[in-house]
Amino acid sequence: MTVKIKYGIFSDIHSNLEAFCAVLDDMVAQKVTHPVCLGDIVGYNANPRECLRLARELNCPVIKGNHDEMVAETKDLQNFNDLAGAGVMWSKKRLSAEDKGWLARLPLSLRIGNFTVVHSSLDEPAKWNYITKPLEAESSFIYQNTQLCFCGHTHVARVFVKSRGVRELSRAPRLELQRGTRYLVDVGAVGQPRDRDWRASYVIYSPSENRIEYRRLAYDLPRAQEKIRQVGLPEQLAARIGAGI
Repeated sequence: MTVKIKYGIFSDIHSNLEAFCAVLDDMVAQKVTHPVCLGDIVGYNANPRECLRLARELNCPVIKGNHDEMVAETKDLQNFNDLAGAGVMWSKKRLSAEDKGWLARLPLSLRIGNFTVVHSSLDEPAKWNYITKPLEAESSFIYQNTQLCFCGHTHVARVFVKSRGVRELSRAPRLELQRGTRYLVDVGAVGQPRDRDWRASYVIYSPSENRIEYRRLAYDLPRAQEKIRQVGLPEQLAARIGAGI
């Protein structure tokens, strides 16, 4: 019997081990055959080393996020707020030189099968532009040579489509892909969603069925919050993952 390919596409783990483990367990339960990581494995939360180890053990395609870049390289944190900066510094302390070298070598975008992946936007991906509205999506669509592109970075699950113009689709748990339409799919965040829903977010893409399914998963939130407090990260980070903001 032929096994159907199912991609499990996830982003923005941000050192939240409990959320990441929930996603990994769900991918097994959903019979995902090909995991894909869209970056920002580290930053914000308490377990960067453990999350990086699990991501590497998947032996799957991984692209670089802006927090991965900041942890891996010697750069000024002036573009990061205090909460983001605290997470970067904690991750730097926890990762080995080899870990940081691995993060530094990650590509900014990839083509995988019939789709493209990028952390932020296909137009100047190293500038870490956010795609939150149709005009910003239109800039990325200019460089999208596949029907389908997956991204992260905003921590908010959303879908933009381009046919005659560019528009954002209403939220739905499933999306059937239509011929003649291009799609830019933000998969949301595993470790720090910002849509007022604290549950981990990722998507499953089934090419044979031309279908995308959003998954939202509860995890051991109190444990993740307590770890943040135990390692001395700002209390606001514990509150933030609980509020989904």
